[in-house]
Amino acid sequence: MDRTLSLGLTHHYADLGDVRLHYVMGGTGPTMVFLHGWPQTWYMWRDVLPGMMQNHRVVAVDLRGLGDSSRPAGGYDTKTVAQDIWRLLHEVLGQDRFDVVAHDWGGPVAYALAAQHREAVRAMAIFDAPVPGDGSILTALGRWHFGFHAEADLPEALVAGREDLYLRHMYRKGGARPDAVAEEAQQEYLRTYTQPGAMQAGFNYYRAMAQDTRDNQAFRRAGKLPMPILVYGGGAPNVGRGLYAMDSWQRVASDVRGGVAEGCGHWIPEERPAWVVERLQEFFAAVARETARRPSHPLSVPASSSTPAMKAPAMFYETIDTALIDVESLPWMPFAPYSDKFMIKLIKADPITGQWITLLKLPPDSELPLHHHAGTVMVWTIAGRWRYLEHDWVAGPGSFVYETAGTRHTPVSVGDEEVVTLNIVQGDWNLLSPEGAVLAIENWKSMMERYLNYCQQQGITPVDVSSFSV
Repeated sequence: MDRTLSLGLTHHYADLGDVRLHYVMGGTGPTMVFLHGWPQTWYMWRDVLPGMMQNHRVVAVDLRGLGDSSRPAGGYDTKTVAQDIWRLLHEVLGQDRFDVVAHDWGGPVAYALAAQHREAVRAMAIFDAPVPGDGSILTALGRWHFGFHAEADLPEALVAGREDLYLRHMYRKGGARPDAVAEEAQQEYLRTYTQPGAMQAGFNYYRAMAQDTRDNQAFRRAGKLPMPILVYGGGAPNVGRGLYAMDSWQRVASDVRGGVAEGCGHWIPEERPAWVVERLQEFFAAVARETARRPSHPLSVPASSSTPAMKAPAMFYETIDTALIDVESLPWMPFAPYSDKFMIKLIKADPITGQWITLLKLPPDSELPLHHHAGTVMVWTIAGRWRYLEHDWVAGPGSFVYETAGTRHTPVSVGDEEVVTLNIVQGDWNLLSPEGAVLAIENWKSMMERYLNYCQQQGITPVDVSSFSV
């Protein structure tokens, strides 16, 4: 069941005194912590983490009492659980600034974390979770199981020995379709929730909601959260929270974006993981750009008539020129790690627009991995014939294929000729597993890295294919 090896993640434990937290970690870059919900564990993020590991160090935590973390008798209010996460990130991992991604109970924990450490949380993304005590009367109208779980001792007595029956009912009813939570994921969740004390720990989160409401009302009095927050509610009626999730966060934060995740119930990251990765990539990239544009500090010297006039620098478009590209001089590179038989030639990479232009060469009887495009793609066929497994048409020399954003397909060569195509790609190219999990992301940056690494390995002097003034 352990997929951490194939995902490039490693298991860790942090002893915080009153609780021992289990977490998995991988990737490089700014730290991004993932908080799960009930009845799940860190494993709910298994199909999202690989896509985010391309540009972040991901830390997916089992919350206090859940998963493979320890199960203390108390401390299940979100204010305390949030402090668990802060101590892990700050004291154990040495992080003063980080991003947060959360689902279900992870959402209220994320709010308590950001409210207590406003300077530490750069930005957050929340899926199908409101904030208890947000000031809306709707927050008090919990779903049927809220009251059941909050009863002292009763749910433990009734569910004991029937965890499989009870939890599978939740997984089946909570999605836009009955199989929204994969069987292998259900088995992993059951592995942990059938351990002694695990169900009681989960119920204790609901029993602490009254305390959460009081704590959150105090946080609200200190002012709205300042950091950008992305919020999506599931769009399936009577299952997902729809726009109510976003409305709840707008009551407690000043910069809330998002909307409704169509085709999803409550289990959004498991129902549409590729879509979630795209939304996260877009949001956190936008936040990074906005942060980079802000001045680091305000000007402290007032203007005066004696201050000499400063000449404004030339605008970007006034300093660039068109470029004649010597395509023949650029190297063909193996499109590793997907196949050494696939060859690719990077012609241009545009860091401003995220566009990248390549030539792709495939031998006969080839099949590219299943993938999903975040942006539009245009393909001009130079030689050979090819098609998508999902379509009936066949492209040949001179054919032009226009792929709209959001398409998903599997290209294969047709016949016994080599295929060569010119490809103009906008944004990310997400490689998917047959189940739809994001396995890798290609974009202008990864293409540049592949090109520079290949030139270094082959002793080739690279040219700046990202420049438009050479």
